[in-house]
Amino acid sequence: MENARSFWSRRVVRHGIGWGLVLGFFSLIGRQAGPEQVSILGLRYSLALLAVLAAAIYAHYWLLTHLLERRRYGWYAAATLGVVLVGTVVLSQVTQVHRLNLVHLDADEGQPVWLESAANVVFALALSTIARYVRRGIVSFYEIQKLRALQLETELSLLKAQVNQHFLFNTLNNLYGLSLAAPEQMPEALLQLAELMRYQLDSSRQQQVTVGSEAAYLANYIGLEKLRLRANTQVEFCPDLPHPDRPLASGLLLLPLGENCFKHAVGPSGANHIRIELTQTDTTLTLRTDNTVPPHFRPAPSGLGLPNLRARLAQFYPSPRHRLRIEADAGRYVATLVLQV
Repeated sequence: MENARSFWSRRVVRHGIGWGLVLGFFSLIGRQAGPEQVSILGLRYSLALLAVLAAAIYAHYWLLTHLLERRRYGWYAAATLGVVLVGTVVLSQVTQVHRLNLVHLDADEGQPVWLESAANVVFALALSTIARYVRRGIVSFYEIQKLRALQLETELSLLKAQVNQHFLFNTLNNLYGLSLAAPEQMPEALLQLAELMRYQLDSSRQQQVTVGSEAAYLANYIGLEKLRLRANTQVEFCPDLPHPDRPLASGLLLLPLGENCFKHAVGPSGANHIRIELTQTDTTLTLRTDNTVPPHFRPAPSGLGLPNLRARLAQFYPSPRHRLRIEADAGRYVATLVLQV
C-alpha cells in the first residue's frame, strides 16, 4: 500500500497519465473527423503537436518557479518571449500545421503560418499556467485545513491537560481538609479519586465517550465531595438519562459546573444547598446546577474553570450547538448548559 501511494505521488507518473489522456482525446477527435482529416489528426501529428507544446509548457514552468515567483519580472518576461518564439518556429515546421493546430485564426489566404503557431503556443502556456495555479490553490486549501485541524487538536489536548491539573489540584485540597476533619474516611476517598483519575486517563485517549459514562463520572465526583461536607450542606444529584449510550465529546464538559458548586457554594455556617440536574431528550443534554452562595463570598479572579469550559465548548460544540447561561445574585448561583448531541 505504501509503495503504491509513493508511486502515484510521483510527478512523472501524474504528468505521464495527464499527457496520455490528452493524446487519447486527440485520437478520439481523429476517429470522429472526416476521412480527409484522419491522417492529419492521427497519432503522428498529435505527437508532433504535443511534443512542441509540452516542451514550451515545461520550460515555462521552470521560468515561473525560478524567475516570476522570485520577483525577477524583467528576466521572466524576456525568457517567456523567447520560449514563445522558439515554440512558434518549431511548430511552424510541422507539416499541415494549419490543420493540426488547436487554435485557428480566421484569416484570408496568405496569412503567415507562424502567426497561428504563435497563437497555439501562447494558448498552451496560458492554459497550463491557469491549471498550475488552480491546482496549487486546491492543494494549499487542503494543507491549510490539515494545519487547522492539527492546531485544533493541539489546543484541545492543552485544554484537557488544564482540566486534569485543575481537577487534581482542587481534589487534593479537599482531601487535605478531609484528612484533618475525618481521617477515617480517607481510604474510601482515595479509592474514589483513583477511579476518577482512571476515567480521566481513559477518556483522554478517546474522541468520544457516552452520556452514561460521563454522568457516572460526575456522580463519583459528587460522592467524593460529599465526604468532606458538614451536616449543614444538602446535596442532590438528579439524573434523567433515557439514552445513556448516546455519544458525547470527550473532555469532561460536565465537571466544571459541578466543581463550582462545591468550590464556591459551601459555607461553614448556615444552610447550604446544592442541586445538580442532568436531563436528556432525543436531541439535547442539559446540565443545570443550582446552589446557594454563602454571605460575603468573593469568587477568585484567577479561576480557570469557566474560561476553559467555554473554550472547549467552542471547539466541540460550536454555537448554536451549545448554550451556557449563568444567573447569579447575592445568595444564589444557577448555571445551565444545553448541548445538542
